[in-house]
Amino acid sequence: MSRMQEAGKGGRGAISTSVTNALSGMNGSGLSAPPMEAAAAQFVQACAGLHNAATRAQAEAALLEFRRSAGVEACVAILQQSSDEGVRFQAVLALREILLSRWALLGQQAQQATLQFLLQLALGPLAADPRPLLRTQVSATVAAIIKRGWLEGGQAERDAALQGIHAQASQAGSVEARRVGLELLTAVVEEFSPSTASQMGLSWELHEQCRSSLEQGYLHGLLLHAQASAREAAAAAASGADGGVCVAALRLLGAILGWPFSSASGSEVWRVLDSGRPAFEATSLRPPAAWAEAFLAPDAWAWLAPLAQARGQQQLEAAVQRVLEGLCGLSGPVFGSEQQQAGRVELGLAPGPNLQQQHLHAMLQLVLPWVAPAGPAIEAARQSAAGGEERLLSACRCLLAAARVHRAGGFDAASPALGMPAGGGGLLGLLSELTTAVLAAAGSDPGWWESEASELLLDMWVELVADPCRGPMGGSQSAVGAAAAVFAAVVETGLQQAAAEAQEDEEENEGGEAMQSEEWLSKVAALGRASAALSLTRLADRLAAALAALQQCLQSGADPSIALEQLCWLTAMCSHVLADLGDGETPLVPLPICQACEAAAAAGQGGDPAEKLSAGLLAVGNHCLAHVGQVAASPRLVEVSAASLARWADTYLMPQEQPGSPALASAFGAGSPGGGQAAQLLVSLVLAGLTGYPGERALHEVVCGQLLHSLVRRPAVCAALLDTAAWGSLCDAVGRGDTGLLQLAEKVQRRLLQSLLLAAHGLPGDAGNWAGRLLESTAAQLRQAGASEASARAALQRADGLHLVVSLLERLRGAVRGTTPATQAALFQQASGMGGWAGCGVDCLDWGLVREGNCRHLIVACTLIAACVELPSPKSRPPPAARLQFTSAAPALATLFDACRTQPVAVTLILKLAGDVVESHAAYLPPPDAQALCAWALRLLQLYSAHNLGQISVAASKALAAEALSDRYLDLRALLKLLTKLTQADWANQAPVKSGTAGAAAGVDGEAVDVAQIVFAGLDIIVPLLSPELLKFPKLCRAYFALLAHMLEVYPERMAVLPPNVFQTLVSTLQFGVGATGDDEAVFEAAAALARFHVQSVAAGGPGLGPNNAPAGPDGTTPLGGLLGASLQRLIHGDAGLEAVDHAAEAVLPLALSDPPALQRSGDALLAACADGAAKASAQAALTGLVASVGGAASLDRPSRRAFGRVLSKFVTDMRGAVNVR
Repeated sequence: MSRMQEAGKGGRGAISTSVTNALSGMNGSGLSAPPMEAAAAQFVQACAGLHNAATRAQAEAALLEFRRSAGVEACVAILQQSSDEGVRFQAVLALREILLSRWALLGQQAQQATLQFLLQLALGPLAADPRPLLRTQVSATVAAIIKRGWLEGGQAERDAALQGIHAQASQAGSVEARRVGLELLTAVVEEFSPSTASQMGLSWELHEQCRSSLEQGYLHGLLLHAQASAREAAAAAASGADGGVCVAALRLLGAILGWPFSSASGSEVWRVLDSGRPAFEATSLRPPAAWAEAFLAPDAWAWLAPLAQARGQQQLEAAVQRVLEGLCGLSGPVFGSEQQQAGRVELGLAPGPNLQQQHLHAMLQLVLPWVAPAGPAIEAARQSAAGGEERLLSACRCLLAAARVHRAGGFDAASPALGMPAGGGGLLGLLSELTTAVLAAAGSDPGWWESEASELLLDMWVELVADPCRGPMGGSQSAVGAAAAVFAAVVETGLQQAAAEAQEDEEENEGGEAMQSEEWLSKVAALGRASAALSLTRLADRLAAALAALQQCLQSGADPSIALEQLCWLTAMCSHVLADLGDGETPLVPLPICQACEAAAAAGQGGDPAEKLSAGLLAVGNHCLAHVGQVAASPRLVEVSAASLARWADTYLMPQEQPGSPALASAFGAGSPGGGQAAQLLVSLVLAGLTGYPGERALHEVVCGQLLHSLVRRPAVCAALLDTAAWGSLCDAVGRGDTGLLQLAEKVQRRLLQSLLLAAHGLPGDAGNWAGRLLESTAAQLRQAGASEASARAALQRADGLHLVVSLLERLRGAVRGTTPATQAALFQQASGMGGWAGCGVDCLDWGLVREGNCRHLIVACTLIAACVELPSPKSRPPPAARLQFTSAAPALATLFDACRTQPVAVTLILKLAGDVVESHAAYLPPPDAQALCAWALRLLQLYSAHNLGQISVAASKALAAEALSDRYLDLRALLKLLTKLTQADWANQAPVKSGTAGAAAGVDGEAVDVAQIVFAGLDIIVPLLSPELLKFPKLCRAYFALLAHMLEVYPERMAVLPPNVFQTLVSTLQFGVGATGDDEAVFEAAAALARFHVQSVAAGGPGLGPNNAPAGPDGTTPLGGLLGASLQRLIHGDAGLEAVDHAAEAVLPLALSDPPALQRSGDALLAACADGAAKASAQAALTGLVASVGGAASLDRPSRRAFGRVLSKFVTDMRGAVNVR
């Protein structure tokens, strides 16, 4: 007999005595009764205080203190003596906390005795309690104890842990005890399942080992036990005479059916692709093949039939629904493989039964009565009669899970077995009627269940007839016809909802609705494509009718609100059906649409459905262009039309790939008259949207960021636009600097210039003159604004002046981002001949361009200076030497910072512009230009520091507004981006010159660029500007430590020669990062790189970090030793999660090897925090194991690091328990 069973022989008092005896030696002399009674009295008082708002905070503090200081004995005493459910509930919570946090201190005897006490409590006094709250918490605590000790014992202990629950429940002999036994097993399954596991302070690896162990050794037996218990109690459960046993067994089944089997992922490729499917989150059950008998035996689930039709028992119905939802998603190896069937055929044997089809038939027999006929099911759901809405939703979830596995072919084949005709009148027809009825209910009187049911059914149809990963799945005409009927119902419902929304005014919810609309439209579009042969033509007719209805409203003088909203909805739907969103890729014509177009051409139907629907979309654009600024073309209609036409143009307008059909190629392909006309229409719509709707920022962003961007992506479209009047008008308006365009939002300005410059790759030749015209007004306005420093300062103080400067800076950023290698030489040649620009001493169009012997990037600085000051520069082009060009630009930069220092937004944009220059153009720079660019970047950092633009005094920071702090945050992020991009250039990895001079940093006379010295110098400038408040910004913290980790990984040897003050500053930031809640991975990577270099260098006979790692202070701790101490303090006393422990293991090992005495000193500091002798002994054992692991590490290879990681994880767990820190 196991130890658990032996401990359970005694009664309740015997068990509690064993707990007391097991724990009596923890403090050396046991706990005396009076202190324990006092602690229990305070605990009871604190529980009572929770119900009073005035004393709640004090009561919570008292309960937390109890968990920290009390022991298991006190919790057991409260559970034995108190009759108040709330007090006992809090005692169970405290007991779980104490057990898990002090697991190593308690010992196996106390652990098992406490477990036995809780089992007897659940199976004894609590079993008959009708209130399940306390019993549920006790069951969860039992499951947590079993899991915590699961891997510490052997096979016999694991067997006893689960078998003991069943044995003790059977020994009790009551129905209640049997039910509680099943509840306890359910809690165990849920605790071992990753999706429902509780926080226990264990590493992910231990959780995974527990999951795998239970799955391989016990889960199948638990399934059979649950099936047998539910089948035995099913007959009595319908009348409620089973004492809840059937419900408990069904809940155990539901927990097992929701288990994430390790073989469930199948092919990793398909698993990744399937993540975009609508039913990816639906129930999916893929048990091993050995489970086939339990799932697929002829009578395996026949006993569920009467339970599925039972009414009036809410818990029973919910349990049955959960089980069926899991069973409908059954798939995988339990059904056998196609190879097995093929092998039988090859041997001349008859094919075996189609187990998958038989299982689908059995499940549909159980589920379909919940929703068929549709009318009564929906009416029962509306009236909430006998749980009708939950039953309907559960049926929808079951159908969705089954659709993911069986698709339309399986559903169609199941019709005869269900007594339905094959084809449109069969199962698919029934589901089409159900979906149409649910959509009608959702449209007429939407409630919570109507919306959810309609979403589930739409997902089901997408799974039935379409798969974006594997292509169209609905090949049968019945599937296509059913999908077309559902799509038509969706369109009608959408138009009804659009008409209703036209009368509402809820602007505050537009953003969230837009996101939902994008996802929903994409889902519905899959239905339209699956039935493209029918749906595209109907959709085109519906769109033409909506446009005609709007024109009729305008002619009659009626209110056009409903017609406008319906036209918007249809336009968006048409674009989603026709085309996918590019998202950085080149979208192709969807395969179902190609097939529909080919079928229409083969049948000689006289029209291409995709061409017809495309013409309808362009007609909407023509309508908007003909009524710019009028009611007929509202800003919302123009915005939706622009977004829809951008989506369409990405796929259909002059594609480089083969068009979807010959008709599409002749209508919109390259060289076709229709393609050129469509391009001219779209660019006209861009100009109209930017100039005809002032103040409509959302419209401007769509027109610039989506429609114009889609036009300049393809060279053929750009070439077609070159000679059009609309394109010329747009470029002339930008080149002239029209006031209307300059009033656009700054982001729109950037996107506008970027898109226009990107169009140069479609121009046949004269790109320089064209680019010069585009930027002419920008240069002129920069010179005018920078006539003098005084005028620049005055302009920046005015709102319009600041907006102008910011707009010009954003235009420059757009030009930097839009310049391509194909246009750089042409732009430079054109800029050379513009004498009017030479007054600044440099050519304003030279920035970002590459030519042998000159640094065009420095012209960025000079162009910026023109905004604030007129430079007394020579009239000729600067000398070719890069360093001389920088000499002329540096004074101008200082003037610019002087003028902009009171305007954080301008300073930030200048820094962002510098980062964009490096990011976009550093890859094309020859060595001389790279040298000057680095020197310019360093000078920019020095000027920023010299002007104290990022400094925040301690006194001022307390009253500093959040906006000002955010400005500093943006500045530092831009600076970090600049440094990061410098490290990513190709020339950044060239060997630097062995020189410590400033000239070597920038590179002189062909010397290699020393990026490391520049970046370290930049970090020395940035670090003093950082503060704990700024490092609380996650993106800034991540950017800083990621850059630091990169530099320490690539250039660790440079740390040895850094000046001591710079080295100490960097180490101090690492210590701050280790102790803060920032990016743990980057912080520990940086620390690991630094320590790893030192250890490996010393082992090879080198100096390592040399004097920079010299011992300091009275205890002789080195900087790396101090970093080790900070790391251990963070892991033990901080709020580091399990992921942080994994990341820290990579750093702690080399840090400990670099300073072994520091490890012992850090451990001694942790031991001092232990509360008593037993805790100190446990902590000392953990520290001894850690020190031994460090001493036994032969090297820093991967096996040594992995082994040390496991030791460190155990050390952290044991040490946290010893110092009572959770």
